[in-house]
Amino acid sequence: MFSTAVSTTVLSSEDLEEIDRFHTAWCEENGVDKNDAEALDVASGLIDWYASDTKYRDRAKLDHAPELPESERIKSLLLQIT
Repeated sequence: MFSTAVSTTVLSSEDLEEIDRFHTAWCEENGVDKNDAEALDVASGLIDWYASDTKYRDRAKLDHAPELPESERIKSLLLQIT
């Protein structure tokens, strides 16, 4: 299901490339086509997550795993993929 909330955060092309990189990796790891409904839901969650905290965007580009934001939607999605 897609989010109906409108984010006021402007994402750069670099931000979108990072999101696409995470999304592609998730799809490959889970054997899901990027256009599958589940993959689209994950993509929506990634965009919400990435846009929710400007600190996350900086951390996501580091070599170590970033701290996860406090988001019930992300927690739910992560439980689905683990």
